[in-house]
This record gives sequence, C-alpha cells and structure tokens, in this order.
Amino acid sequence: MSHSRPKPSSSKRIRKTPRAMSPLYGADLFQGIKSAELGTLFDDVELQTCPVGTILFTPEDPCEVLYILREGLVELYRLTASGKRLVTRQILPGSVFGVMGLLGQTMQGNFAETIEASSICTITREDVLTLLKRRPDIALRMLEIVGTRLRLIEERFLEAVYSSVDVRLAHFLLTYTDSASGELADITHEEIGDTIGVVRQTVTETLGLMRKRGLIRTGPKHIQIIDRHGLEAIARGSES
Repeated sequence: MSHSRPKPSSSKRIRKTPRAMSPLYGADLFQGIKSAELGTLFDDVELQTCPVGTILFTPEDPCEVLYILREGLVELYRLTASGKRLVTRQILPGSVFGVMGLLGQTMQGNFAETIEASSICTITREDVLTLLKRRPDIALRMLEIVGTRLRLIEERFLEAVYSSVDVRLAHFLLTYTDSASGELADITHEEIGDTIGVVRQTVTETLGLMRKRGLIRTGPKHIQIIDRHGLEAIARGSES
C-alpha cells in the first residue's frame, strides 16, 4: 500500500527548560556529562510536545536544529518515486537526530515524523556549534554517531535491494523483538512492510509461512519468536 506525501503538522511548544532542569541528561550524544554541567552549556532548551503524525522536517524544509527525543517514537523515512514509504531509522527515547544537517551534510530526501505522542527537545544550530568548539570530545562523539547511522542506512538500502523478503523479515524480527521474551507488540504488518520495503500483504504471507514452520507465534499486533536459531539461519541466508 502506497503512502501519499504527508502534510506538515504543527507541534505544541510548552515551555523553555531552565539550566537546573536540563532534559538533555541521558541523551546518547551527552553520555558522561553531568546534568549540572549541561545546564551551563545552554541558556535554555526548548521542550515540545508533539502529537502523533507531527512532521518535524521534510525534504523541502530540512532541519536546522538538533533534536533530542525524550519520550515517544520518531521515524526517519524517504518516499520512493511511486510514493512508497521506506523507513530508514526509528528514533528511540534518549537518541539525537538532525545531526547530519548540523555538520553541513544534507538531509535531502528525508522526512521525520512522530509515530507516537512525543516529547522532543530542540537546540539551535548556533548553540550546538558553540558547544562543539568548547567540547571537542562531543564533536568526536557526534561524528561517530553520524558515521554509524550512515553505515546502518547503507546496510538497510543494500538489504532492501539484494535480500529476499524472508531474509529482511528475519533480520527485522531479530532486531526489534525483546531479547528476553522474544516478543514484539503494538506493530502492524503495514508498519513492518514500511521498514523492510515491501507491501503489507507480502509481510502477512511471509509471517504465515514462518508461523507454519514453527518459527514464530502471531496474534493481533503481536509476534513472538519461538525458534530464534531458525530465524538466524534465514537471516544468514543459509536457509530459504
């Protein structure tokens, strides 16, 4: 099922956070920096609440700020020529994004949209560049984050082009299910298809084959891995 081009949604700005209450503490970019020190690095941080479906930036309106997701879920994605949505990354709480734009690299072709009601901090380009001058260690960490994400995006596109559907789906299940219980809840077949680059019907059919083989158990918006070794064999391409 193709997705039409999303229309920008507005977010609700609720407050500016004073230094003593910096919400940046715990973000992956600022690991190892104490909350009090973070408070001295920025005059204030804008904290926004964004409902489901808020478009944070688009190819026509690229990001000029650094985003830190405190709560919720954000997806980065592109649209193919046919209008199909291809998810390149899911942003989890504590993660930063918009980093590439701040490093002078392009976010051309990318959308960022809240998939759940989210709480997001924003830092201006000027404040981030000032921080990088004062703290070269954070600049190195930012480069590492960008490098890792570029590699993951490249791997995702190579996987979408060269891997079979069952291999892509096995990778997805092994990556996103809970490592202890093997469960993945509150996700639709369409959302899985958006992530691995196939239509919903193909996801449903492939999950059905995996279920018949005893690899997984499925229910409404719920999947549980039964045979992890079997899925790992599929992901390695040693079994079709």
